[in-house]
This record gives sequence, C-alpha cells and structure tokens, in this order.
Amino acid sequence: MLRKFLFLSFIEGAAVMAAELCGAKLLAPIFGSSLYVWASVMGITLAALASGYFFGGSNISTKNNPTKKLYYILIAASLFLMVMPLIGYYLVPRISYLGFMPAVILSTIALIFFPVFFLGASSPLFIVLQTHEKTSAGKVSGTVYAISTLGGILATFICGFFLIPVIGLSYTLLLFGSILFLSTLFCFKTLKVAQLLLFISFIYLNFQFTLLNNSAIMNSDGILGHLEVKDLVSNKRQIRLLKINNIIQTEMDLVTRRSVSGYVSLFDTLVSYSQKPKQALVLGLGGGLTANLLTEKNYDVTGVEFDERIIEASEKYFFLDKKIKTVCEDARYYLNHCDKKFDLILFDVFKAEEQPGHVITIESLTQIKRNLKNGSVMYINWHGYTNEKLGLGTSVLYNTLIRSGFNVTLCSLSKDENYRNIIFVCKNVSINSEESATEIPYKINDKLVSLDVINTDDKPVLERYNALANKTWRTNYLRYYQNN
Repeated sequence: MLRKFLFLSFIEGAAVMAAELCGAKLLAPIFGSSLYVWASVMGITLAALASGYFFGGSNISTKNNPTKKLYYILIAASLFLMVMPLIGYYLVPRISYLGFMPAVILSTIALIFFPVFFLGASSPLFIVLQTHEKTSAGKVSGTVYAISTLGGILATFICGFFLIPVIGLSYTLLLFGSILFLSTLFCFKTLKVAQLLLFISFIYLNFQFTLLNNSAIMNSDGILGHLEVKDLVSNKRQIRLLKINNIIQTEMDLVTRRSVSGYVSLFDTLVSYSQKPKQALVLGLGGGLTANLLTEKNYDVTGVEFDERIIEASEKYFFLDKKIKTVCEDARYYLNHCDKKFDLILFDVFKAEEQPGHVITIESLTQIKRNLKNGSVMYINWHGYTNEKLGLGTSVLYNTLIRSGFNVTLCSLSKDENYRNIIFVCKNVSINSEESATEIPYKINDKLVSLDVINTDDKPVLERYNALANKTWRTNYLRYYQNN
C-alpha cells in the first residue's frame, strides 16, 4: 500500500472531526449547544459522509484516472474547511431569522455538509487506488478506515483540549484546511494557479474578519463555547456584559458595579445579612456578581466554575472580590469530593439556556445534603416556565428536590413565564419544622404539570423534558435581541 495515500487518509479523518467539532461550536453563538443542535450536527455529518461514500464509490472510483479525481476532491474539501468560519459569521446569522428548527438544520447543512461530503468521497478512492487484487480489498479497506479513524481520534483530543481553547475556531479550521491542502499538493506534486489563489484568498478573508471582530474586551473560544465580554450603553447606563454563545450570563452597571439582572435583585431580597460569618458555595460563578453580593452579606464564598476563562473574566472585568475562593472544576465533581459544610449553596449553572442535568440528580442532591448544615438553604436559578409542555422540566426538578427531602418554594418577580427567572428556595429542614414555615417573599403559586418523573444518574431525563423550554427560551431571546 502506498504510504502517501495512508498519510492523506489520516489527515482526512482528522479533518472530518475538526469540521464536526468546530461546526457545532460555530452554531453555538446563534443556536446554543442543546440537544436539537447536536442532533442536527451529528445527523448532517453522517448524511454528508454517507453521501460522500456513495458518490465516491459509485460515480468516481469506477471511472478512469481516479488519482486525478482524488486530488480535486481533497483540494475541494480543504477549501470548504477554510470557508467554514466565513459561513458561520456571515451566513448563519441571516439563516437564523427563519423558524428555529429549519434554521438549525439549514445552518448545519451550510456549514458542515460540503467539507464532510468531499472528505467522505475520498475514502473509496483511497481504497481503489491501493487495491490491486480482489484478495487484498478487505485488508486495504480495513487499513484505510483504521488510519482515518486514528486521525479522527487524535484530532478530537487536540481540538478539544488544545487548539480550540488556545487559537479559536477560525484558526483551527484554517490550520486543518491548510494542512490538507498543502499535504495534497506535496503528495500529488501538482499545483493549479486558481486553487492557490483561492487558498490565499480564504486565508486573507479569515484574517480580515478576525481583526474586524476584535471590538470586544475579551473574545475567546473554549470548552463552553464562545465567550465575550463587551461594553454597551443602555438607557443612558454603561453596561458590561459577559456572554456565552451569544447569550448574556452577567449584566453589570459599570458605575455601581452591581448586576442589573432581575433574578439577582430577587436573590438579594431572599438572602439576609448574616450577623456572624457563614459559609456559601456558588456553583456557576459567571461574572461573580452574586458571589460579591454574598460577600457583602458576611458570607465566606467559594465559587466553582467549569471554564477557567470565566474565572479570568470575573477577576479582570467584573471586579470579583479578592476574598472569594475560586475553583475551576465541574460542579458535580467538586461536590463529590467536597467534605466542607455550607450554610448556603447557590446553583447558577446555566450555560446559555441549558442546565447541566447531571448536577441535579437524586444522587447529586443526596451528596449536597451532606454538604449543607442543618437548617441551611440551597437556591437554584431556573428559567420561568411552569405551564403545560414548557413546564415539564420544572416539574421534574421540583419532584427530584422533593424526593431528595428538601422543602421547596418557587419565587419570581414576574408572572409572565416567557420573560422571567424562577428561584427554587430549597430548605434542608423537615417540612413540619418551624423554620420551614418562615414566610418567603415573592413566592409564586403556579400549578406545576402533574408528572411522576425524577432525574437520576441512571435515567438522566432532565434535558429531555427541558428541551422544548430551552428551544422556546432561546427563540424568544434571539427574537428580542435581533429586533433590538
């Protein structure tokens, strides 16, 4: 078997995974990274590969001069990889004005289908060019797919743990596209002027866009998606925003250095000043404004955040109190290894519109009760949906908390479920105790959907029951901000 074709097969497999991972991340600032988005990404990727395999096997490999055709297919794949950032930044936002589901599917097709289609079409050609006898066809095809898969495995780890967090999505796609383009030229010893001009043009356009898109104070792609810190003027106030995947996570008045979010105002009302120092745990640090608020109320605060870029942003741009201890870990992992007792725990683990369901299971809540002192309180920030199908996830969370032994009250500043947050006030006390009867402000009495379902490690159903609410929330959010 020819080594140059095995080498190119390795690069092709790596490029497929780079296209899939980066494509999903390019969609996230507009559509999030919910179940709908990942289903679309995986479905379109498989459809593109299947179409490519069929096209390469039935229409190309049986014809004359398969070497020349392989060369053009690989060049086309490399150029489509390099144009993905431009499609993501210029075309996808315009497609998003369609209905949510059609927009997600069409955007995924525009981003991912063509590079993956041409990459898939190359595999049958790699096989036919190295198969000289019928008896060797099985060995050749097995070797080609094994080498290609090995390249995909390596690219997955390199992209996820290094390239995307360090150099970003655009440069990662440029890198893989350039490697595939240059490797193809090297192996085939062929160069067309038009192809070279396209290659240089795509590099130039991507660099120009990256330079023009640097107006934000902080702009970074990483583990949770696209992070941005940006200043704007709203109602004559200077506001600083922390956004993940284009969804606001923290809104701070630059003059007062306080949050302008309604849910933080509600949380401020629910938590009283402590006469003696108490211990508080904030899961989901964000910009750190709720952690700062707890510090002002005489709490010794530990903030846990999964993405170290967010901790950096909270310290540099949102004036995180230096007394707050920060920990960069997954919230569930931290709880599993924490033997400290807290007087207050705040769950604010939203990632855009999504709530990590693995943190709020029966098993996780059992651990949390061991981390809470008797009579202490846990607060959970949640979207505002309680009615009909949109409220299914809220009912599952409520059932799970009750089954875990918490006394639960729902609070909100608004009755309009489309434009509010709910805070679950969960007391770690007996339902019949005197403390559980203490009056809680802004209590709502919405009737939750009757649903006998709980969220467990063995059956993590929260994301499924929350899917429609998450989709509706993001659609309303995008509609509001695009119209403004």
